[in-house]
Amino acid sequence: MARAALIGTVLSIEKFLLNFFVDFDAAQAATGLGAWVRNAQHWGFRFAVTLGVSLALFGWIRGDASLRQLNAEVRALPVRISWLLLHVALVVPLAPLSYLLYGSHALQVPFPALVSLWSGFALAAIVAACLAFAPWQAWRAACRALGMVWAYALGAALFAASAMEWTQRLWGPTAFMTFKLVRWLLAPVLPLLRSEPNLILSTPNFAIQVTDICSGLEGVSLMLGFCAAWLLYCRREFIFPRALLLIPAGLILIFGLNVLRIAALMLIGDAGFTDVAVYGFHSQAGWIAFNCAACGVAVVSRHSDWLQHPTARRSTLREVNPAAAYLLPFMVLLGGRMLVLAASGPSGPWYLLPALAGALVLWHYRRRFAMLAWGFSWRGVVAGVGMFVLWMWAAHWLRPVSTTQSAADAVAQAWIRPWVLARLCASVLIVPVAEELAYRGFLLRRLVAQDFTAVRFETVGVWPLLASAAVFGAAHGPMWPPAVVAGIMYGLLVIRTGRIGEAVCAHATTNALIAAAILFGDHWELWQ
Repeated sequence: MARAALIGTVLSIEKFLLNFFVDFDAAQAATGLGAWVRNAQHWGFRFAVTLGVSLALFGWIRGDASLRQLNAEVRALPVRISWLLLHVALVVPLAPLSYLLYGSHALQVPFPALVSLWSGFALAAIVAACLAFAPWQAWRAACRALGMVWAYALGAALFAASAMEWTQRLWGPTAFMTFKLVRWLLAPVLPLLRSEPNLILSTPNFAIQVTDICSGLEGVSLMLGFCAAWLLYCRREFIFPRALLLIPAGLILIFGLNVLRIAALMLIGDAGFTDVAVYGFHSQAGWIAFNCAACGVAVVSRHSDWLQHPTARRSTLREVNPAAAYLLPFMVLLGGRMLVLAASGPSGPWYLLPALAGALVLWHYRRRFAMLAWGFSWRGVVAGVGMFVLWMWAAHWLRPVSTTQSAADAVAQAWIRPWVLARLCASVLIVPVAEELAYRGFLLRRLVAQDFTAVRFETVGVWPLLASAAVFGAAHGPMWPPAVVAGIMYGLLVIRTGRIGEAVCAHATTNALIAAAILFGDHWELWQ
């Protein structure tokens, strides 16, 4: 399982890097065979990812003894370097082939020939990667052991890939419904409110347009994923099928909160706080609503006698959650930052408040962290410097300088110095400690055992390392590729040394160097 996850991670990273060689403008304009290949690659990648995730999830739920034994046997085998080198050799030609696929270039090669060559090298590279981590007999035995799981995973992958198409048709009707509800909600409060074509609501002071992205469908998708994951995680505690009612309840809740979000945006802008409405509240209120809805579903379901088995209910009331000390500092920091951004914009003077709140929570739980090793050495510093170099290189491609209002626009403001001081204190002193406690102190070990405090860092395997790094990367938005690498690097430091202080040192070093690049190199977009 761990090696299959590692293969999937490597192939995803390679696919991401190969995208830089593709002329996407020319690909979008392609017709005929070119358009067919573009669509096949688009939907095929989604199908492959969904199939892999479904196989891993359904196989884990099934808990087959033969799969566990096979997994243990494969983990004891060495990685075959010769096949790994062959994989690298087969991936290298994919870069020029990707470049030549679309667009007009000096070297004219028939498109069918390019597609055949690209597909052949890609398929051979995938086979070589699989054989590098396990022999062919092991893969064949794993396929047989999965049995009917293949049918369920194929069904889930086909449904997910096709759902991407028909769900796109819901954007327009959902936006229209949201527009109608917001107009109905605001009509008694704003007597000068006007409803105009193209889903525009306006007053003499402010106007908004309910576009597809404001329809609430993204929040509904996130809530659907959260509810499904929550039901899976607590499947032994809930009473089914009644627990499935959490899904429609969560979807209705998040859709209603989105309507309230847009209505509040209109009220804030009409009151004269245009910058706060556009640059603060608009960007954060959606995440605040989702977090509130998700926490509400989790808390209500865990305290409901109607949804939980009596034995699970009693254990929930008795248990003392050790995860609180590891997660609350990060949650307070993250939640406080969202609230401050929503209330004062991206460069308001109150940014220090979330950092202070996070520091107070860390101080409150300081005795819980006494058993952790906080020492560090040159390894943390070197890793932090290396991660900074990679982060800046990735930012050149993933974080172009924004043309909208950013932190740089606030330089002329009177409170820029306290704002910069607040960002420095948060990113260098508080954030590294809070995030390392959450991702490495808790999540990395929680993926090994429920009693995560008893897990020694040195015993953590590859699978928890990759999974925690993936979650860490997902939390960094468009900068997820270097963030995944950072999660792996910080995790390796903790696993190899047994000291969480090494990861904190590396994290703080990276953040400090990024802050220096922002202040002295005018890279303000990195603090957006």
